[in-house]
Amino acid sequence: MLSGDRLLRIGERVDQLITLDVPSRNVIHILFPYARKKSSRPLSLAAAELLAQRVHSRHVVFIATGWPDRPHITPAVAETDGPPGAAALARALHRGLGAVPFILIEENLVSAMSRVTEAAGLRVLSPREAIEAASSTAPIHAAAVLGFPTDAAAAKEKALELLAMYEPAAVIAIEKGGMNEQGKIHTSRGADTTEHMAKVDYLMLEATHRGIATIGIGDGGNEIGMGVIREGIRESIPFGDKCLCGCGGGIAPATITDVLVTAAISNWGAYGVAACLAAVLERIDVFHNAEIEERILRAAAAASFIDGITGYVEPGADGLPLTVHQAFVTLLRELVQQGLKK
Repeated sequence: MLSGDRLLRIGERVDQLITLDVPSRNVIHILFPYARKKSSRPLSLAAAELLAQRVHSRHVVFIATGWPDRPHITPAVAETDGPPGAAALARALHRGLGAVPFILIEENLVSAMSRVTEAAGLRVLSPREAIEAASSTAPIHAAAVLGFPTDAAAAKEKALELLAMYEPAAVIAIEKGGMNEQGKIHTSRGADTTEHMAKVDYLMLEATHRGIATIGIGDGGNEIGMGVIREGIRESIPFGDKCLCGCGGGIAPATITDVLVTAAISNWGAYGVAACLAAVLERIDVFHNAEIEERILRAAAAASFIDGITGYVEPGADGLPLTVHQAFVTLLRELVQQGLKK
């Protein structure tokens, strides 16, 4: 069994890697110190340990993602940061803990997210079928992809319905816009993007009320979970306390999660959690490899997700091409492998 000190070292190194500002967004060097001060453990490791404690075989886990990008043109356009991370983490949770992942996204993005999920190796089925698949004598590794409402009242109702019906062991948000104290969701540039974003805050708030484990993963300061460090965001991030829409709340979200993972790219934050889960379980096969990363990113492009920085439909994320993301996954995998050997 891995010693606590070795796990800590792996966790610190994973955090160092996922916070390397390769895309030069100049935000993570502000977000990470605030988040790390709030945690007694490396952020990626804290999330992985929480999941390992709470999630067991056949437990449902909700993973929310999806960022409608350029909704002033059409809400059908969404970015490649978030869905790949959700798919990779879903794979890790299923492979390592036997979880049944349910990925939640805007209704109009369900089909696209299903393609990305299947690229990670999980067959997308209905919720009932995905749960039944976990008990199949013949192997079938399944997940469900569900639409979540953009309307606030419908989202509140859906949150209660899903939590009562499936009793998830954890709720995770990856690159998902979070509401400020006025109930508004903003882009990192301070623009109001509330209308077309699924209101996952209501799911998180109700999960917290019920004592369900919650994790937020983000890279800009405007995502669900950043409520943990909202005062720091207000003080130090552009538009943190004063947005462009006039609501007076700024981009800093209000919703708090049990663990907040900040990363240079949100996908990388999800990968960091998956890598630490592999370390906790001492099973490197829990974490995906460069070949699967290529499959996932190519599927995202084939499903018409765009790179949110370049605006192109291409297999990359946040302005970095496929080869960089493959190299990142390879480095992260090697980091964990070496740590497990020592």
